[in-house]
Amino acid sequence: MLTKMKRAEHKERTRQALLAAAGKTMAAQGFAATRAREVAKAAGVAVGTVFAHFPTMASLAEALLDELVGEALARAGEGPPGNLIEQLLHVSAALYEAYMAAPELSREVVSGSLFEAAPGGPSRRRMAEFSAWVGARVEAAVAAGHIEPIHPQDAFLAYFALYFGVLVLGLRGELDVAGQITLLERQLRRAFRPAVRP
Repeated sequence: MLTKMKRAEHKERTRQALLAAAGKTMAAQGFAATRAREVAKAAGVAVGTVFAHFPTMASLAEALLDELVGEALARAGEGPPGNLIEQLLHVSAALYEAYMAAPELSREVVSGSLFEAAPGGPSRRRMAEFSAWVGARVEAAVAAGHIEPIHPQDAFLAYFALYFGVLVLGLRGELDVAGQITLLERQLRRAFRPAVRP
């Protein structure tokens, strides 16, 4: 009989195998054409195992994209010290690159999660973490006198609205990553004005 820890490790290995299999399958034939039985076959498990870990194909896609986003954020790290806009652009570039690496999957998950993200799902958790990250940087920039005072939640909403609008342009094929960053930078410099020195 497996111990609780061994079961948890086995469950996580199975989950990772399913995500890897889904990534390869979706890359080969696209999200819309991918079926649970194909993912199960590629992972070497029964089709019921797919649904034991991911209740729907949409939740599997959301988890897969969340892995890409998590890896991008880990690579981005903290970004350059001090300058709020440079930090936001650094992280945004890493995220845009991750989304553009899997554009069909990204379009599917982004459009599906606008109104249907699961309350405890990875998109909601990632958004809460990202909001806290941005809020902390905004508070530091305000405290240092680098930008005009703004409530951290208001700042996050302003940033995210700009970030998301630019992301959509990229996913529609209207801008590459460099174009996305150029547009986002112009908008961020308007939104986060330098503090006026007395």
